[in-house]
Amino acid sequence: MPGCADLAERVEELLGRVQGDLDAQPILEQIIDLIAQVSECESVGIRWKAGEDYPYFVTRGFGREFIVREGPLCARDAAGLILRHPDGSAQLACMCGAVAQGNVNPRLPIFTHGGSFWTNGTTGLLREAPPSDSAKIKTRNYCNEAGYESVALIPLRAGDETMGILQLNSRMSGRFTAELIEEYETLARRIGEAVARVMREQLGQV
Repeated sequence: MPGCADLAERVEELLGRVQGDLDAQPILEQIIDLIAQVSECESVGIRWKAGEDYPYFVTRGFGREFIVREGPLCARDAAGLILRHPDGSAQLACMCGAVAQGNVNPRLPIFTHGGSFWTNGTTGLLREAPPSDSAKIKTRNYCNEAGYESVALIPLRAGDETMGILQLNSRMSGRFTAELIEEYETLARRIGEAVARVMREQLGQV
């Protein structure tokens, strides 16, 4: 099984292929397969920005029910209209939405200065210091309901813009360390920049 250094090298090789191939999806599928192997997380996914939402773009290990239920992040009212902040931006649900919109507090141990969320035990977190209390973020808690204990949500950025989220879920506790999350953040930055470049080429914006 490759280590993190080898993972970074192999991901770089795959990202080099993205530059010459406008269809990034199959490359990203290979990338999340590699990340799943190294991290030993049985479920890995990438959300990518589409309009005001961040739906799943590629996934591995998440069941259909999970993807359908957790996919959309835009919060809606009873009439199905998107709820908005005072500045007009869409309200995004759960911890994924908080990471996508940068609504994190790095002074809390569940967040990093790089804007990521991570925990090695969702059950303990919800029991002892639920995000709705400590971070003022209303969570749907479906990751825990689906049996996931270790969860990491890492922003995929291009410049200062968050283009997506790299999500790692495991039913085993203790999958992550602060050092590992930093390495995944570096990896996520490279993925975000490379894929965003390809997306701009597809739209003729380069």
